[in-house]
Amino acid sequence: MKIASILAGVAVAALTASAASAGDINQGQTQLFGNTVNVGGGWAGFFNNLDAQWSGSPISAWHAVGESEGNNGTAATSDGATFTLTGAVSTDCAYYSGSGDQVLDFGTIGIYASDNTGPAAAFTMTDDASVEINTNLAGCNTVNTVTVSKVNMVSDNTGGYDAAIFRNDLPFSVTAAYKAGDTNSTSASNQSWTVGTGQSSGFRKHGAWKSAMSLNVNIPQQQKALLAGNYTGSVSVTIAAGI
Repeated sequence: MKIASILAGVAVAALTASAASAGDINQGQTQLFGNTVNVGGGWAGFFNNLDAQWSGSPISAWHAVGESEGNNGTAATSDGATFTLTGAVSTDCAYYSGSGDQVLDFGTIGIYASDNTGPAAAFTMTDDASVEINTNLAGCNTVNTVTVSKVNMVSDNTGGYDAAIFRNDLPFSVTAAYKAGDTNSTSASNQSWTVGTGQSSGFRKHGAWKSAMSLNVNIPQQQKALLAGNYTGSVSVTIAAGI
């Protein structure tokens, strides 16, 4: 058999192997009495392979010996993976007021002090007093409760007085204003609510929000005369995660 035919036969054998198959290769052909005889393994294959390597052989022969390993694992027509991405965002609530507690001094809370004001007006307030506290950063990045607490302004005068005519305290109200939404809402709206003069605190619950916030403190003019002294009170705002 011509060399070209032998090589073609080998190529055909290779092309018929499946990409997924594995095993031994031990096959060839030789000429016997003018006929082409297929030779497999065993002793016939062993001697045919020797003959195929003997350039001085009187008999034409070709032989192929080989092996391959099978799949390690299960083959599939498609494959892929899903990657789960994880991370954490810290809970944070904010109200910017600088460092430490701030003191807001009204200075002199005016009264009718002249002896010619008349007995009805003597020692009473001349007008309301107020202050608006603004910050451009307030809010929380999770559901939260906003609480406004206050302590009425009280004089440090410890002397006695006629309570029917005088008072030693200054009640006030606080109105909080900012933009936030309900705990189960995905939108925000303007909020405005008041802790009245007769209340010590109030609160509202919200979903995550961030906005400017104002606290408007109003000390209404009192009907009774004011006792002398230094008056001190407080306003506190707390924005706390959770409801």
